[in-house]
Amino acid sequence: MALLAMQGQGTAGAQADLEEALDDADDEAERDADEASRLEREALALEEAGRIARLQAMISRLPTDTKAACLRETIAQLRMQGYGQVMVFTQFTDTMDFLRGLLLGGASPGGTDLRVMCFAGGGGVVPASDGSWRTVSRDDVKARFRAGEADVLLCTDAAAESLNFQFCGALVNYDMPWNPMRVEQRIGRIDRLGQGHARIRIINLHYADTVEADIYAALHDRIGLFQKVVGRLQPILSRLPALISSRVLSGSGRSPEGRRDAVDEVLTEAGRLEAAGGFDIDAVTDGELDEPAREAAAMTLADLGRVLCSAGLLPPAIESRPLGAVDRDLLMPGLEKRVRVTTDAAFYEANADSVELWSPGSPVFPDAAALAAGTADELAWPQLASLLDKADEAGRRASHAS
Repeated sequence: MALLAMQGQGTAGAQADLEEALDDADDEAERDADEASRLEREALALEEAGRIARLQAMISRLPTDTKAACLRETIAQLRMQGYGQVMVFTQFTDTMDFLRGLLLGGASPGGTDLRVMCFAGGGGVVPASDGSWRTVSRDDVKARFRAGEADVLLCTDAAAESLNFQFCGALVNYDMPWNPMRVEQRIGRIDRLGQGHARIRIINLHYADTVEADIYAALHDRIGLFQKVVGRLQPILSRLPALISSRVLSGSGRSPEGRRDAVDEVLTEAGRLEAAGGFDIDAVTDGELDEPAREAAAMTLADLGRVLCSAGLLPPAIESRPLGAVDRDLLMPGLEKRVRVTTDAAFYEANADSVELWSPGSPVFPDAAALAAGTADELAWPQLASLLDKADEAGRRASHAS
């Protein structure tokens, strides 16, 4: 019995030793696999770094991009023609960053360096004195460009829907979106009421012998692209991005034959839409939606500005305090907090994100019906206008007497 017990203990010990040895072997195999995986990752990383270095060396030997050089020449020509400020649109922020480095410091026709600012989805950037670029607010970009602090404003399409620059007379599309509607949105930044130039300049840059350039040229020359961008052609224009991308990604747009096929497809569809007739919003807006004559306003924005600055003319419970030369801090019943307001249209245009135009229709303007009726506690607009006229007359008499 004692011998059997000893043999049993020996067998159990051997089994434990075997299991421990197997565990050690598994751990060692796992460590070897991890080490092999690590070495493989390092080898792949070194291989990729080598490829990147070779690509960078090849890029460094390339001449200046011909399109970028054309942009510099275009800006110089525009400035010589009297367009002191130019907006340049790109599709991608990387392109915008490349161009700002290329243009900043480029000599203008007068021998001075070009001043450049940028605007993208994250806001604006302006050059700092140390050579870096610092971020500024959207309103700051508008105010700086309006004040003439930059010759060139580089933008992505983030600026195509919000910034209004009637004072700028030239726009360059460095990248052309595959949807012409986006180009129209860009042009609308300067082609709007209040434009100070008798003639605006829109310049589109294309690489020659590309399907995009061929399609845009055909649409412009044969069917008046941008003149009919909203009418019957809208269905085919909305399908252009898919058509061009399919041609580009498949490679069929690289050959002259492939580009001709793409152009023919677009023009055939456009011709079919033109021949089909139907609703044409351009024709309706040209012929039916003439704006009727409007009566002169009882009070102008200048009149409202004088009311806003006079506690005696404001309805009770409305407080107005000056902030700057043309903006004020307003508090009135119904508002949870004070609001920045102005009656200066140009100031509002430049700061629309942070200021309200104090005029009828604005949510921060007193109830028009109550003011028109006139109550014991409030002055009506006719009364305000009469008071302002009397004040003007008194001022003229005092000036004449002096």
